[in-house]
Order: sequence, then structure tokens, then C-alpha cells
Amino acid sequence: METNLVNPLLIHFCRELTIQLDSLSNSQATINPTEFAELIATATHEVLDAYVSGEFDLQAYRSSTTEEYKELAQKSIDSYAATNMKIGEITERHAELLGETTASALIDFGKISEKFSAIQDHLSDEVTRANDVIYTLLEQVKTLEMKTSLDPLTKAFNRYALQEHLKAVLEKEKLDFESFALMIDVDNFKLINDRFGHIAGDKVLIFIAKLLKKALRDGDRVYRFGGEEFIILLNRTDSAGAQLVAERLLNLCRNNKPLFQNQQIPVTLSIGLTKIIEGDTMDAIITRSDVALYRAKKNGKDRLEMEF
Repeated sequence: METNLVNPLLIHFCRELTIQLDSLSNSQATINPTEFAELIATATHEVLDAYVSGEFDLQAYRSSTTEEYKELAQKSIDSYAATNMKIGEITERHAELLGETTASALIDFGKISEKFSAIQDHLSDEVTRANDVIYTLLEQVKTLEMKTSLDPLTKAFNRYALQEHLKAVLEKEKLDFESFALMIDVDNFKLINDRFGHIAGDKVLIFIAKLLKKALRDGDRVYRFGGEEFIILLNRTDSAGAQLVAERLLNLCRNNKPLFQNQQIPVTLSIGLTKIIEGDTMDAIITRSDVALYRAKKNGKDRLEMEF
């Protein structure tokens, strides 16, 4: 993780203290320990106020709607709060040190830089420790994102959701009803990206996902398997019914073209169909449907092939 997630706290503190020191040095050549401690406290409060007001972006944690994300957000805020308390303690301690190490009532501005450097070192240590905590939290967030049910681009179910769903189905000794898997690939997707750009490519994927979801029954699910590949799980149907669904999807895609910058983008699909059988594994299902998909591609695309 980049340290600038937390370092703005330190940068802001140093900037505020420097501004106040520069302003004071225009009117006097020396400063007593009490005044210097007050300046440090003021700069610290500026940092805290900036954090509370939202200047430092924690949107990655605040935007979550899941309980796990909320818990992580609370942990991160607690970490920042602990860091801020340490900053306050360091400020008070250095005020004491300034009072102990000076023999006179006044301090020359030339000597302040040495003490200020020591303060920065202490603050940097605290910020580094806070960064370590935030890094751990971000790693946990990444893990949660991998386990989230929906693909962030297309809003179809993602590969993790497919794995969990199939696991629940395949763990049964006897399947409750006939089920089929369709592996779907957008034809010539690289050419679409090359011709219209990657933004257009994303629009096409979103369009295809919506088209697939609208064409299916309530109990059927669409998963984004990766890249431009989708998988559909059909249940409570037979082989003929699964083939009819696949042909309907092919026709819908042929007859509906997504628009991008007032241009229609021609899109077709290739589909591989297989039946889910007792004793199946996810790898076996994916392999069979992939073999059928490869055959559809080889035989001219924009078509359905089956592998039973």
C-alpha cells in the first residue's frame, strides 16, 4: 500500500506549523517554550479538524454497505484516532523537553529546527505504524471484494458466486431436477475494443449482461466468468428446453445492437451447452461447456454447440 494514504496527516501538520512559525518570526526573533507548545497544539488541532471534516479520503471504507465493510471502517477510524492521540502525547512531551533543555526563558529560532526535526521523526514513526494497520485492513477489503456476489461492472453474479452455487448443488447425492450450463462468449470482442475503444467494450459487456438477465426465468442465473465470458445455469428444464433458451439468446443478440457515441456495435455470441450430472465437479462442467464453446467458435461463431 502507498504510504500517502496516511502521510497527508503529517504533511498537513508540518505545513500548518511552518505557516505559524513564519508568521511569528516576522514580528519577533525568539519564542518561549509555552508559546512553541501552543503552536504545536494548534497545528495538531488543524490536522484533526481536517480529518473530521473529511479532507482525508476514507471512501473505500465509508462506501461499503456490508456489515464486514462497516466493521473494517470502524477499525480504520479507531486506528486514526489512536494515531491522533499519540500525536497529542508527543506534542505535550516535546513541550516539556523544550522547557527542560533551555537555560533561558527564550529560545532562538535557529534552535527550533533541531527540535522540530525530532518531532517530525516521532510523528513519522506513528504514521508508519498507522499505515501498517491500514495496509492490513485494505488486504481484508480486497479479500471481501473477491467474495462479493456481484461483478462490479456488469452486476451479474461473479465467479465466486458461481463456485458457491455449484458447490451447493453438487454436494447433493441426488440432483433435485435437471440442470444445464451455458458458457457464452462475445464474438470478436478484441476487435470491438480495437475499433471502438475499451469504454465501448465495457458498454457491450454491460449490455450483454442485461440482455441475458432479461431473457431468463427468475430461477436462472447469469455469471460473469471472466473477460467477455458468461455462464448461465438453467434448472427445471430438459435438453430441448435448454437449447431453446440458447437459440433465443443468440437471436436476441443478433437483433439488438448496443449504441456507443451514436454508433451501433454489431455483437454476436457463441454458446457451449452441457448438462450437469450426478457426481459432476465444477471443473468437469466448465471443461465440457468450454469444449462445446470452442467448437462453436471453430464452426463459424454466432451459434450453439453441445457437449454431453
